[in-house]
Amino acid sequence: MAKRPAIFLDRDDTLNLDEGYTQKISDFGWIKGAPEALRLFKNAGLDVYIVTNQGGIGRGIFTQEQMQNFNDHLCAEAIKIGGVIKDVAWCPHHPLAVDPALAGPCDHRKPGPGMILGLAKKWDIDLGSSVMIGDRDTDVAAGRAAGCHAYLFDGTDLETLARYVLTTHFPNNVISSQ
Repeated sequence: MAKRPAIFLDRDDTLNLDEGYTQKISDFGWIKGAPEALRLFKNAGLDVYIVTNQGGIGRGIFTQEQMQNFNDHLCAEAIKIGGVIKDVAWCPHHPLAVDPALAGPCDHRKPGPGMILGLAKKWDIDLGSSVMIGDRDTDVAAGRAAGCHAYLFDGTDLETLARYVLTTHFPNNVISSQ
């Protein structure tokens, strides 16, 4: 099977509004243009993956179960709006973790590329043809370290950036009626 390109997205303040260690489903809300971006990527035949630092787990602010429930809700909401999130990778490490095992350096915590590399291996992704989008320099650094094209999202409208990414990197995948 040939490797396929993919879209990697940060979660908080890229797809969903960040309420500060957002984990309550009641706090869920889309960033402007996120539903449209997810639909555009799906219609272009591109798989979407989330790569997200979840240091709140290491810091003891929320549990892995709470994070998983929020991620499950996010993925279900993506389907409701006509998009798909194929998989979510997350890292619980944080330098201020209460558990020393989660405080040390970790290749998966962005800016490390570990989450992206792990998804690429699991799903047979062509990283050189893939794109990482996130709202922090660490997201861009992780994407570049993994060998992807990477874009810093300025928070204004994810649909606009998605259209640019599609026409720049995937012109053969763009559906003209979008």
